[in-house]
Amino acid sequence: MLQNGRIQKVSKIVRVLVALFITMQIGVYALLLMLGDNQEGSYQLSENFNFISSAANIDYSGSWSDMAKALNDEGFNALLILGSADLIPSILIYLSLFKLFGLYQRGLVFTVNNIQCIKNIGAVLLGWIALKLFYPLLVTLVLRLSGASDTLSIYMSLGSNELRYLLIGLVIYVIAWIMSEASSLHQEQELVI
Repeated sequence: MLQNGRIQKVSKIVRVLVALFITMQIGVYALLLMLGDNQEGSYQLSENFNFISSAANIDYSGSWSDMAKALNDEGFNALLILGSADLIPSILIYLSLFKLFGLYQRGLVFTVNNIQCIKNIGAVLLGWIALKLFYPLLVTLVLRLSGASDTLSIYMSLGSNELRYLLIGLVIYVIAWIMSEASSLHQEQELVI
């Protein structure tokens, strides 16, 4: 019982942190969208007070950096176009984590719902790779076919972040699969006894 109480306390703290992270990420995105300065593909907002300085930024230094620069050069808001798409997987992962730790908080550790939450996180990470690869292509085609741009180049890039997402997504998905198999074996053993 003591161990279960610790899991519930830690889960409650993690849920609060996840809620804080999702609020901060959405808040920073909205703040930068409204008030941020575009500085060569990086959106920044900094304020200096008497003895405190604060700064927020979103930087496209990875595989979308060329696309962000090209969109900015064409007069489009790269933060709105690319940032919105990049925000969605983060929110989905946060929501899955929030649900997962909610289950842990209620004392439900090895259930079908837990396994599904973990699978969802792995699937989102794997889907993020497809988003990183094909979303710039889709944006370019939409802008070219709509006539909004006739010079925007087609960008497809695979960087180390995407490979990291692939590895982490696969590992998480395999862990969820192993948990599912272990749960099935445990249920079969209970039926035999």
